[in-house]
Amino acid sequence: MNQTKTDIESPENFVKELIERIVAKCPKRKGTSDDERRAHRLLAAELEGQGLTVHEETFKSNDSLAANLALHGGVTVLGTLLSGTYPLAGLLCHLAVGLSYLSEFSTRGYSLRHLLKWRPSQNTIATAPAQSSPRLRIVFMAHGDAALTGPMFDPAFIKFYSQGLPKRIDLLRHLLAVTIYSQFALAGLDVLRFFSLPYAALMRPWEWALTLPSLFAFLGNLQVVIKNKIVPGANDDLSGCAALPLLAARLVAKKPRDVELVFVVTGCEECSLGGAHALAKEKKRQWDPGDTVFIGLDGLSGEKLCFIESDGDFKQRPIPQWLEDVIGRTAAKDPRFKEVEGFSIPVGGTDIGPVLKNGYDGVCFTCFDPQIGAPPDYHLMSDTPENLDYRKIVFGVDFVEQLTLAVIEHKLGSP
Repeated sequence: MNQTKTDIESPENFVKELIERIVAKCPKRKGTSDDERRAHRLLAAELEGQGLTVHEETFKSNDSLAANLALHGGVTVLGTLLSGTYPLAGLLCHLAVGLSYLSEFSTRGYSLRHLLKWRPSQNTIATAPAQSSPRLRIVFMAHGDAALTGPMFDPAFIKFYSQGLPKRIDLLRHLLAVTIYSQFALAGLDVLRFFSLPYAALMRPWEWALTLPSLFAFLGNLQVVIKNKIVPGANDDLSGCAALPLLAARLVAKKPRDVELVFVVTGCEECSLGGAHALAKEKKRQWDPGDTVFIGLDGLSGEKLCFIESDGDFKQRPIPQWLEDVIGRTAAKDPRFKEVEGFSIPVGGTDIGPVLKNGYDGVCFTCFDPQIGAPPDYHLMSDTPENLDYRKIVFGVDFVEQLTLAVIEHKLGSP
């Protein structure tokens, strides 16, 4: 049964019931899966219950970031294995991986990824339209799919990776960039083999040193693919999804007539932010970046509510200064929100990354454990409804509600 605005008398109970119901009915919400689609339908019903107009936009994606990374890493290792005897084959492999990575993370297109299966997924979009020509649009985003798990998500490893590296090797925080650019260094060594065959043996240690990031990517992600174990994803990101109808219940009646509110459940976030890329590309023709602001909600249960200072899966982009200033002023207004501050994620990105890349303003909120450098139970089987702090989720909703009103005031002035 859908809960309407008048039914949400206890926000914590509402969020708890919704998350438990989705985990029970859709336990394996891998991107492009039937469970992902069922979760979207359940969330669409809740958003419709808040009087929103809901529709679905489909796109295609492969179902696993791990499979994609394993594929790229495997082709790199194959190229290095072949390059000693067949330098042309090594050159083609290394260039194929390097160019494929660059085209993917610049969103120009896909190449090697097309060797994997592609299936339909969806973005569920619920709108509270403006009653006149909209002067401002605020878009809230949370993803409905859940992640695969593996040893690389062990909290001790994440803590070392995010906090344990000396400054002199800080570049390793940006392991993806190192992996991409090493392809072109390897291609350069492949070319040198054509002219320096007597010295080829001396190049071999350098080739394998440059191949190590790809070898680690291949082995680590291959294990994830073979295991194929999907986490419950209660915090990441059903906590954000459950916040959407709660925010709608609070904000629709408060918004000015010339403000449009949009609530989006994205698909395939765990598959390289597929839904956010599709949304940004599709809406670029309809939503003017000058009057559209995005707010992401991704893991609202944890020790400390933070906003992500810069976002993006490869090249990170900082959030706009005006938005950071409004967040600071909102936090300063209420002693409850004094904990809210910026956080720099060591690797990866959120759904806000693609919208920043497409020229929109936006920011993502999440709860991090400062001792680990990641949300609690990040990509672990322990990410269950029983381990959520429902008061903290509602705390996050409280802050985003106040921030939304502050953004409206900043953009349009006082009513």
